[in-house]
Amino acid sequence: MTILTSLAAFIVAIGVLVTVHEYGHYLAARLMGVKVLRFSVGFGKPIYRRLFGRDRTEFVVAAIPLGGYVKMLDEREAPVPERDAGRAFNRKPLAARSFVIVAGPAANFLFAMVAYALMFMIGVPGLKPVVGEVEPGSAAAASGMQFGDEIRMVGRHRVQDWDQANLRLLDHAVRADEVSVVVIDRDGRERVRSIALENRRELLGEGQFLTRLGLRPYRPALEPLIGSVERGSPAAEGGLQPGDRVVSVDGDGVETWETWVAAIQAAPGQPLQLRVIRNGDTIELTVVPAEVETDGERHGRIGAGVDTDQPQLREISTLVRLGPVDGLVAGVARTWEVSILTLRVLGRMIIGEASVKNIAGPVTIAEFAGMTAIIGITAFLGFLALVSVSLGIINLLPIPVLDGGHLMFNLVEWIKGSAVSERTQLIGQQLGLVAIAGLMMLALYNDITRLFG
Repeated sequence: MTILTSLAAFIVAIGVLVTVHEYGHYLAARLMGVKVLRFSVGFGKPIYRRLFGRDRTEFVVAAIPLGGYVKMLDEREAPVPERDAGRAFNRKPLAARSFVIVAGPAANFLFAMVAYALMFMIGVPGLKPVVGEVEPGSAAAASGMQFGDEIRMVGRHRVQDWDQANLRLLDHAVRADEVSVVVIDRDGRERVRSIALENRRELLGEGQFLTRLGLRPYRPALEPLIGSVERGSPAAEGGLQPGDRVVSVDGDGVETWETWVAAIQAAPGQPLQLRVIRNGDTIELTVVPAEVETDGERHGRIGAGVDTDQPQLREISTLVRLGPVDGLVAGVARTWEVSILTLRVLGRMIIGEASVKNIAGPVTIAEFAGMTAIIGITAFLGFLALVSVSLGIINLLPIPVLDGGHLMFNLVEWIKGSAVSERTQLIGQQLGLVAIAGLMMLALYNDITRLFG
């Protein structure tokens, strides 16, 4: 069920983002008077084909949903009838061609702005940035961070939840050696903690940034109350229902949700005898956790969520919800922040201060797609926006075969006053394909090592 959800969410996400990107190229081409021959979402054998418009543009959905393209009339690719010569891409002025090229990545950034805006308008649930465990010997511990500190400001920016705190702290880690964090301690007093960030190789290594910084969000001990049950999951098949309170697992008492989760994760594929209380009655059930693999470790999962309407959880929960205007402003700001942060992290990777193991491949992306789809619409919108920004940035890298490579050739043409020779472009495209293939192999390698250790 989890695999199918991840696969479906991945296909939807890639389909949406590729369509957005290629539509940017398509719309810009039409605005510049370029004739578009084909608009394809996916590669390989077409599974849907239809002709539209005065130009009879062929719209195609192909079998392999890992990309797409817009094919324009171009004399460099095939002979062009004299009546259409003025509408060929290669005949257009340099500025017009550059506009068509940059429109694809621009569409991805615009989509991210809208997705983030919708996310903020719907409402982003989160946890207040209250510190739980502080790892001894870590940068957070050296700053004086303590259990119960609630983070209010990171640098000059106010934060309301752990998502914002993580983003601000990570941004400072890739560009500064120190950051001042304003907190309210357990006694209600305002404190300033200065966190040293100069050890970037450690902080930007593989794994969760907050963990490497030495911080763990505070999570209260929750009662083992079932709040939701996924349809078709082991929990549903075993008879668990929302409102059930788990009393014991294989005879061992269960006092907290954390204990309950640990028992499930430790028994993949093994029948567990449960005792639950439902409407005052004690009921015995049998549940067999599905076996899932995360970060190379196998553990059990049953598809049941905690009841979030518990007093101790409500105390640290927060909801960031904005109106249309403020939401749009926040969407633009978040897109800018994520874009700049991504570029800075890429720069740190190039000079060896950030781990290339953080580059995600299709398996990891699919896993996060499924996870966010299960969590809800706001989480999935945030995922789409993040991947859309990444696609926009990657496509603008000055690598031939990517949009950024074509813009690089256009820049050379503008400087020297004539087009780059076809031989030079061919050699560049071959080198670009090698670079892209290498990047894909690295991403797949990261996926494989994460899954199998």
